[in-house]
Amino acid sequence: MARSRATIVDIARELGLSKTTVSSALGGTGRISDQKRELIRETANRLGYVTNRAARSLRVNRIGTIGLYIPPVARSLAFYMDFAFGVTEGAAAADYDVTLFARELTPQRAFQVDGVIAIDPSPGEPLVAALLADGIPVVSVGRYTGPGEDRILGTLEAHHVELQTAILDHLLSRGRRRPALIAVDDAISSSWAVDTRNTYLDWTRRNRIEPRVYEVEANASPRELVAAITDAVDNGGADALVCGAQGHAAQCQIVLEGRGLTLGKDLDVASFAGAASLETGNPLISSIDLAPRDYGTAATELLDAVIGEPNAAAVHRWFEGASVQLAE
Repeated sequence: MARSRATIVDIARELGLSKTTVSSALGGTGRISDQKRELIRETANRLGYVTNRAARSLRVNRIGTIGLYIPPVARSLAFYMDFAFGVTEGAAAADYDVTLFARELTPQRAFQVDGVIAIDPSPGEPLVAALLADGIPVVSVGRYTGPGEDRILGTLEAHHVELQTAILDHLLSRGRRRPALIAVDDAISSSWAVDTRNTYLDWTRRNRIEPRVYEVEANASPRELVAAITDAVDNGGADALVCGAQGHAAQCQIVLEGRGLTLGKDLDVASFAGAASLETGNPLISSIDLAPRDYGTAATELLDAVIGEPNAAAVHRWFEGASVQLAE
């Protein structure tokens, strides 16, 4: 095979691997064993593969950069940081750089990207609407509603309703009939936040349980979170606390145990967005592991597919990497 014609697809076919695995190995990214990485590189050399990003960009008329939009209010949360790392790993595997949109939208702003991943966009988010108006391919992680929503070319969602219902059903099986939701307030009005609240309210209605919703900011201070916990337990009579934001369940555990209460006996605690090790690895907390790195990589793979087929019909994919861990 001529050196100039060998491709990542050729290497993947030769070894019986996926294109993403081969690209990650050649780009020095991804969770790949040293032995497999070396095998891929040896095969690439044997087949005469040569990376030529400039030629590739000219050939397919691409810039070689994708954009990532994260709601400003959420950028300090660990989930979004891990998601961004997953996006960069996926981007490297697909031969893209990544630009994080940080500036406010202005009338003169131009977008020098091949496509954009927008995670948890609020309804009518101006930046997303502007991207769609400019004809930029957009993948929404979570549903986007608002101007230009019919131009969204890809949507990626986890099975939030099913996962959250599994947590609530588990609490009910443990005899908890007064679970309170420590909900994220309207500052993050994404489809995830809306679905979380609706899932809880629908579940309480089906099970004839009085709903107890206590709002806090995603970045709530310890004082604000303690106030919500105190209100839910002392005034609302909650026998379980279900937290929407990552990290809040671990803080609930600290507060409750500081008051001499025992998790699993006096109260149960659950997280709809478990923080690694603090919540997803905690046997006393029921939690959902949203696998943010894998989620980010999956979003990049979808965007790459959308960019490669701009005239194809809009695509909806389910992210299958999230899982539930139930307290013992």
